[in-house]
Amino acid sequence: MMISRFTGRAAILAGVAGLAALPVQAQDGPNGLQKFMLYRSFVQDADTCAVEVTDGTAAIAGINAVSGAATCPDAFAWAQLVNAVAAEFWTWGIDQTIWPESPLPLCSAEVTSNCCDPDAAPVQGDQPTQCPVFRADYDPISPLPATPNGKPAQGVINHRGLVPADEIDPGRLLRDLELELVFRNKSMTDYIYRNDLYSREGLGARNRAQNAAIKAGDIAGAHALEVRFPIDAVMVKVDFLHQDILMDQGLIQDIDGSDVPNNPDYPYLTVYLDGDGGEEQVPGYYYMLAMTNASKDLPTWHWYAVEHVANQGRCDYIGCNDSFGYAVNPTAQEGANFGTGFIPPKIELNDDKVTGNDPLFVSGEVYDPAETGEESTAELQALFQEMGIATAATDPDPRVISAEDPAWANYRLKGTQTTFTTATGIPTGMGATITEGGFVNSASCTTCHSQAAADADGTSTLAGVGSGWRPNLMGYQQVEMGAPNPSWFYGVGGPTVTATQIDFIWGILNAACQDPAGSHGTCTSYPDAPTIVSAD
Repeated sequence: MMISRFTGRAAILAGVAGLAALPVQAQDGPNGLQKFMLYRSFVQDADTCAVEVTDGTAAIAGINAVSGAATCPDAFAWAQLVNAVAAEFWTWGIDQTIWPESPLPLCSAEVTSNCCDPDAAPVQGDQPTQCPVFRADYDPISPLPATPNGKPAQGVINHRGLVPADEIDPGRLLRDLELELVFRNKSMTDYIYRNDLYSREGLGARNRAQNAAIKAGDIAGAHALEVRFPIDAVMVKVDFLHQDILMDQGLIQDIDGSDVPNNPDYPYLTVYLDGDGGEEQVPGYYYMLAMTNASKDLPTWHWYAVEHVANQGRCDYIGCNDSFGYAVNPTAQEGANFGTGFIPPKIELNDDKVTGNDPLFVSGEVYDPAETGEESTAELQALFQEMGIATAATDPDPRVISAEDPAWANYRLKGTQTTFTTATGIPTGMGATITEGGFVNSASCTTCHSQAAADADGTSTLAGVGSGWRPNLMGYQQVEMGAPNPSWFYGVGGPTVTATQIDFIWGILNAACQDPAGSHGTCTSYPDAPTIVSAD
């Protein structure tokens, strides 16, 4: 057994005070926006947090081990990230293979043929297309799809697009054009499969069975039908951008000695995707700009966002908060001391008046480590080395993702989220520049994903993913923050379960009907009760 331990929060880095400062006009003391960062800069990790590697797996060590995700959320995030990379998360199940386009029913005592059997051994070279699939179980592993959210308009290519919006929030432009893939580990894939959550019939049956139990007075049975993923369930959501987009936006360039353009100072992870043969495929090189990942170590999951260091607007609006992986100059922005774990959003003073001007956000700029003082801590460096992450001098193969690719060192923890609110009632939030482009300021992983629910027809019950009623000043729709609203899930007159929460998993939006010939978009028929399988 090998155990390596990386302990404590790094001290303030020597010499950071002499680094270039984040620009802001001269002022007497802190301004209003800097004070409001009180609500965004809460220190997440306890002073005693440590990570250890045992037999190739990173985990929180010592007294905090029993509550690592809650007590050491930042250190836990880095441990989860290196574990996912070491496990080659890019070979896991993806939404396109877990929720088939034409699913077969789950095999049962009543349905024994032309059905999906989760106990069937994988047949190599013959990956099923109508049942959930964990891609790593098959050889060869099925290719990843290459279907971006949208194709760029000619105005974008010629840099004559929606200039004000693109300059204020460049992450939104990239969000509209990204390729987003969600990878789910074996435990998560298996739970979805065995609990019949991969089709709309299965989702609808869960809701119908809950209400039938309540009607019959079997309250315990209604609770037993709640969806609760096992504690080792993990999902990794990756935002990729096609090479052409990054070239057109000036984010990468040709580099001497390399066949693949990249950022010469902070290279991106790259992968070549041929596509999976579906429609609207755009093959080519793709670059990883951000990740939003989660694990079921907490009832509301442990969430964390990762961004490439050169993402424009990386710390806009909400700042970047990391107690474990990177230490920064605490006074890089004149007027306030934010500690070594928080990068404040860039600001400037409104010059409409001679005195008493309000501070305003400056958005869409790069947060250069030369300004922020960012340097990786000794603890993170040791963790990467022990786990074999970013250990190569150069990318071994730009066509594939690999753990040893040195580009992993160019990604930063944006922040973590473990609750709906702080202990003092402040709604928590987290959003990545690309993933939540256009609504970073109100983004909340926990609140958004809490809305993932299905009604009696197996249909998502809300109009948008995490959506709320407020547009921001540019017109983009904002999302909900804070504790969920019970009316999203319950009708209090009965009571009834109007929507069965699917344990924070928006992948259910991909669920299709086994037989879609019903009216009003419903499936033809729904079983009365699902087969319930223990999370164990």
